[in-house]
Amino acid sequence: MKKLMLLALAVLVGAVVLTAGCTSSSNTNPSSSPQANTGGQNTVTMKGLAFNPTALTIAKGATVTWTNDDSTTHTVTSDTGAFDSGNLSPGATYTRQFNDTGTFPYHCTIHPFMKATITVQ
Repeated sequence: MKKLMLLALAVLVGAVVLTAGCTSSSNTNPSSSPQANTGGQNTVTMKGLAFNPTALTIAKGATVTWTNDDSTTHTVTSDTGAFDSGNLSPGATYTRQFNDTGTFPYHCTIHPFMKATITVQ
């Protein structure tokens, strides 16, 4: 009986954790609305030789922080030369504030197939 109660409790706790994870929201979702707070923080990760998300829409004045969660060095380099992080070793971060509206495509110079876009509204 005690084992059955412990099993039932474990299943209940697991269900609560799963439900909480499914209902949380994230600012990194490319389909989410731009943040109203111009000082908002947005994140992009580099993992599996890809930027995630590949498209992010933010409000004018917001900052974006890129984190290298991969096992190799990457860069965050604007296609137009507007910004460049330089080499970011695993675990490193790069933060940039976007004060102008527009679309800012970028890539990793080490892995040119890694591409993404920041849209500032």
